[in-house]
Amino acid sequence: MAFHRHIYDREWHFSFGTKEYKVLMDQFHHVSTAFLELGSSYQEAIENVTLSMGAGMAKFICKEVESTDDYDEYCHYVSGLVGLGLSKLFHASIKKDLASDSLSNSMGSFLQKTNIIRDYLEDINEIPKPRMFWPRQI
Repeated sequence: MAFHRHIYDREWHFSFGTKEYKVLMDQFHHVSTAFLELGSSYQEAIENVTLSMGAGMAKFICKEVESTDDYDEYCHYVSGLVGLGLSKLFHASIKKDLASDSLSNSMGSFLQKTNIIRDYLEDINEIPKPRMFWPRQI
């Protein structure tokens, strides 16, 4: 829930994950350094999206995706917000609105739904516990 605050701290460290995720977290100081070199409008856009994503993803830590509404909500948090964030970054760079928040969210959510379909078999075979992002309703 507080992850969005750590992007401001070059000294923050959290060893977590495996493979490329572990490398990313072990080297997170590089992320913070790059982030702190950005202009304030870029930092604000990234922080806001990171805050929203953290809150939304935390909601699904102990909750399975049961319905298509859950599916839509989960995809919004993990990827729709990426679309919104990209639109905010583009807006900050050229000072012009490129797309509505709804269209940006739809683009990001569509990409996440594609990833969920692609990764379905890998996710359900995850050890020690399967990850289920496909709605049980379907």
